[in-house]
Amino acid sequence: MPRKSSAATAFQSSTATRIRPPDDLTGPERQAFVDLVLACRSDHFQPSDAPLLAAYCRAVVLEKAASAGLAEDRYVMRDGKSSGCLNVLAQATRIMSTFSRMLRLNPAGRQTMPPQSAELAPPVSYYERMTLEAKRDDAN
Repeated sequence: MPRKSSAATAFQSSTATRIRPPDDLTGPERQAFVDLVLACRSDHFQPSDAPLLAAYCRAVVLEKAASAGLAEDRYVMRDGKSSGCLNVLAQATRIMSTFSRMLRLNPAGRQTMPPQSAELAPPVSYYERMTLEAKRDDAN
């Protein structure tokens, strides 16, 4: 039996436990989902977390867009009213805060996790990333 190199053992060998992004996520939302799933340990999320995680990723993208819109308006009021991006930014930030607690993504959530789960996620291979990013062809 050939000996494995240290580089080969550093990567996780299975993608079975990682949740895949829902098919309705596209573009930056899908990218946020994949990045977040790969940044956490493979057992951090369960399949039932996918809808909540998808909503969290939508809120992240919405918050980025609202921040950019607010910066474009130079944070000023127009016609005596604040920018509409301000309300969108506040809503997205509130949603992100709530969902990050539910998904144990914020520091307080990580403190309640068992010690072995609080470790950093091991490196992920490029092939595992490709597998998660690919859309499912289950419809055929």
